[in-house]
Amino acid sequence: MSTAKIVMLVIYAVLGALAVSMGETATGIWSLRILLLLAAVHAVETVVFFGLCKRAPGSLPAHVLNVFLFGVLHVQELKARGVQ
Repeated sequence: MSTAKIVMLVIYAVLGALAVSMGETATGIWSLRILLLLAAVHAVETVVFFGLCKRAPGSLPAHVLNVFLFGVLHVQELKARGVQ
C-alpha cells in the first residue's frame, strides 16, 4: 500500500474519531460533514471509473472498494499497470 493511501486512511480515522468523540460540537459536526462530502465525491468517482475497474485484472469488488476509498490514487495505480 502506498504512503498516500496510508495517509488517506489516517485522515479518515481522525475525522471519524473527531465526529464520534466531539459529537455536537462544531468540530464534530464539521468532521462528519467532511466525511460525508468525501464519501459523495468518492461515490461519483466509483461510478465514473467502474469501467476501468471491470477491465483491470483481479477482483472487481476489491477495485471498486479501492476506488471508493482512495479515488484517483487507485485509478493512477491501475493506469500505471497498463489498464486502459
